[in-house]
Amino acid sequence: MTSTPDDSTKTPAPRIHRFRIGLNVGVQVILGLILFGLVNYLGARQFKQWDLTFNSNFTLAQSTQDFLKKVTVPVKVTVLTIRGTEAEKDLSALLDQYKKHAKGKLDISIIDTRRDVQAWEAFKAQQFQSKLKLETNGILVQANVPAKAGATAATGFQKWIPEESLYEIDRERQAPTRFKGESLLNSAIMAVTSVDRPKVGIISGLSRPFRPNSDGSTIYDKLKDIAARQNFELEPWPILEDVEAAVPEDIKCLLWISPLDLSPREETALRGFIEKPGRALFVCLEPEISTPQLDKFLAQYGIVPQNDRVLVAGNTPSGPVVRFDVEARFLDGSPLTKGIVSQSTTLLGRTRSLKFTTDTEKQRAENIEVKPLLSPPADVYWGDVKFNDPLPELDKSEDNAPPLYLAVAAERGAARDPRVQMQSSRMLVFGNSVFLEPDALNPQNFDFLQTSMSWLLHRDVNTANDSETDKVKHRFKMQISASQWRRVFIITAVILPLAALMMALTVWSSRRS
Repeated sequence: MTSTPDDSTKTPAPRIHRFRIGLNVGVQVILGLILFGLVNYLGARQFKQWDLTFNSNFTLAQSTQDFLKKVTVPVKVTVLTIRGTEAEKDLSALLDQYKKHAKGKLDISIIDTRRDVQAWEAFKAQQFQSKLKLETNGILVQANVPAKAGATAATGFQKWIPEESLYEIDRERQAPTRFKGESLLNSAIMAVTSVDRPKVGIISGLSRPFRPNSDGSTIYDKLKDIAARQNFELEPWPILEDVEAAVPEDIKCLLWISPLDLSPREETALRGFIEKPGRALFVCLEPEISTPQLDKFLAQYGIVPQNDRVLVAGNTPSGPVVRFDVEARFLDGSPLTKGIVSQSTTLLGRTRSLKFTTDTEKQRAENIEVKPLLSPPADVYWGDVKFNDPLPELDKSEDNAPPLYLAVAAERGAARDPRVQMQSSRMLVFGNSVFLEPDALNPQNFDFLQTSMSWLLHRDVNTANDSETDKVKHRFKMQISASQWRRVFIITAVILPLAALMMALTVWSSRRS
């Protein structure tokens, strides 16, 4: 006989505490929201970015970061571009970094000239009074700094950067090789935030005429480009057309490229200029022009041009070979070579070597410091005085043996203690003038020239206008053969979908069983 359990012995069903469950869920949701908010708050306050791109597209050069720390004037940057283009992508990444490092000093806005028609027309109307024609895309940089008397809108408180100037183009492939947005933006910010536009004069009338480049440009065109970048005025100056003429007071630096020789009257005027505090002289010697009086003038300040040519020569199976092009390296120990120390460059044409003195009576009395800047390898080149021979050879009794120097800088009246701010007069002498010509102005020479102009103008804290700020545009190609394409198609179109289907069937059958 089977007995059934009495109803009184049955265990009652557990009571569902709905309030407790709801309270538990509510507490979990609130804690989750608090945790989510804390993570976002800490992420915003403790932002950290790792730039793993090949070209460091999301990292500003250290010189740019240092420059932005010194910008004290609010700057407005308006970008006119088209969304989705290469320029828009590069500029967006660049301006994000500028906004981060400028600490609220930059107001950045981007207008799509194709889609934001109303904003584009309103912006053009705002710029109508400034007489700045905005017919193409680009960047307009503006600051609340009053323009100097006589300055135009483009050179006073606003600067226009056309979009086509942002890239360096390979003419053969018609493809961009470098993105120059960072250096151009630095130049524009410096131009609109600084009312100081020193005047630099190029000595004319006592120089060999500039040789034109293959495209018709000259050294003067390249110098005008640097003047626009570094916010100084450039103009030719005919030296001593009048007996009583002197260097105008508003000229802070003189450039003398391929100089002819000096007369006593011209030497007096030049000495009066260079020995005034805050003045500077940049001389690029032409080896084919004899300048004995100028050489004596420079030697008084510790820079001694040699009557030689820097070369390397030797016999080859095809006959004797003489090379006047000089491969040299920038030397340490001077602010002019900061950032390019040990980098090599090639000087085309012919080059005179320079010696320097450090302990003459004039140097001791007037506190003149001289430092070499550029030198060729000591075991290869020498300064030959018989450079016109078919096969020159090193003659230690006559020739100038290493070490040789190709560029030397002198500073008169500098303070011994770097903490003491004093206006000195500065001089830079180069034994070659071809390095300034557009065809020979490689990135190292261009960086050196820009840094030299900053140093000569007593702008020892340089803006980041050199080539380290340029982003090289690499184009990577992957060659895939026809058989590899078929293999990729079979894997992606057949094998992977079948694998996913088989996995789904396996899960379905296991649940059914």
